[in-house]
Amino acid sequence: MKKRSILQGLLIMATAFTVTAQVYLPKKAYMHLVGRIDVDQEVVLNLVKVNDSLYGDLVYTGDQCEYAALSGNVKEDGNFRMTYSFCDTGKVFRGNFVTRQTLSGNYESMDGKEIHPFVLVESYPEGSIPLLVYYQETIKPLVEKPLSPRAAISQCLIIPGESSNPVLSDTLRARMISSFTGKTSHQKDPDEAIRSLQQTFLGNYFSSNKSLYETMPDAGSLNWTLLKFMHILHNDHNLLSYYLLNYAYTGGAHGLETQDFTVVNAKTGKVLTLQDLFVPGFETRLTPILTLKLKKMVGITPAEKLTDNGFFVDDVAPNTNFYVTDGGIGFFYNHYEIAPYVNGPTDILIPFDELKGLLRNPGPVSPLLTRR
Repeated sequence: MKKRSILQGLLIMATAFTVTAQVYLPKKAYMHLVGRIDVDQEVVLNLVKVNDSLYGDLVYTGDQCEYAALSGNVKEDGNFRMTYSFCDTGKVFRGNFVTRQTLSGNYESMDGKEIHPFVLVESYPEGSIPLLVYYQETIKPLVEKPLSPRAAISQCLIIPGESSNPVLSDTLRARMISSFTGKTSHQKDPDEAIRSLQQTFLGNYFSSNKSLYETMPDAGSLNWTLLKFMHILHNDHNLLSYYLLNYAYTGGAHGLETQDFTVVNAKTGKVLTLQDLFVPGFETRLTPILTLKLKKMVGITPAEKLTDNGFFVDDVAPNTNFYVTDGGIGFFYNHYEIAPYVNGPTDILIPFDELKGLLRNPGPVSPLLTRR
């Protein structure tokens, strides 16, 4: 009853603030938000704001092991609306910024029949990192003519700010910029990193298409698109788990989207490997866990073969494209890795409870295990 009264009190306060205050929101910001949906479900939302756009990852904590990528828009008065980015669930995450650091609203079905109130507050517990957002977008026509083909590029990079801690201001900044650019370098200037990627993309666009357009103006679509957005999945307990969502269209039947995940020890700046998280010999025990989990996800029996149901493999081995959330460890398989393009990517999240005996203890995720 005490939890319920606190939630109700916060919702009343949120309504009062909405009526009396105009909330100032920065153009670009990263927010680590914690709170509850309904009374019992604890969640963390790693939210990114760029102008009037929002995107982020909502992670369920406690007994659930789930996360959802959200995206949408926010108005000048602080009202926002977000939906699932990668699948159509019919769910809407809507509400308003009560203050710069507090969100309230409802997580509801499209028809409004299923409503779950939430309150989220910006918070950076020990072991989490404040982060800065760098954004750039450009559209360039191929030639100076009406309705000319064009190249469009949007990039969002998230890194720690300058700090007296060299791990954050040097090692981790350089590490995250390298993840973003795909180049192993000691580049520390985020604006220069973004600018360099933009120049390379536009240079390739013009060199590949300008002469073709001049000789064959009806050759088909010569539009190119590049979207590069960094997402934060976990930022707590000295663990930073993030991924780079990359979508590129440079002609052909469709573009190609990839999601590349990284897990970092925030104390040392070291990128963690599966060997850092799991005990020796984990592969032979983890493969059947992943395989059975995938079969359950796609609705087939344990005895059925994945290859008889559209996959390239019958046994799903762990790959190096993994992530950490508060509830478990996930493995992400991009297009064509274990299934054809039409199947989409495969995302398998294993709760910690199903990984007993496989994780190093003590190890990097030990603080997450003791919380459960």
